[in-house]
Amino acid sequence: METLLQYGAALVTIVGLLAFMVSLIVQVIKGIKWLEKIPTDILVFVISIGLSVAVFFAYMQYMQYAIVWYMIVAAVLIGFGVAYVAMFGWDKASKLWSRFYKNKIE
Repeated sequence: METLLQYGAALVTIVGLLAFMVSLIVQVIKGIKWLEKIPTDILVFVISIGLSVAVFFAYMQYMQYAIVWYMIVAAVLIGFGVAYVAMFGWDKASKLWSRFYKNKIE
């Protein structure tokens, strides 16, 4: 159980850092004239998934672990979570969490 909590804390930290990086990148990129026409939400999704998968591959390469297909799928799913946090913020994400797990959060 303790290991699960450590992994959960690490995952929340990573998602938070990735969401912060995505927000910075989107703010800089939206200043480019020809990218102003692209909707911001689509840009956030693309950058979030791309950054999450890139960070996943970098970590796996650094740790010299073998990459299996379902790990890539998990990195893409984490990218959707990063996009959600980057678009709507932690407040809405925590409200959604407490809505489904009412008795778990104190």
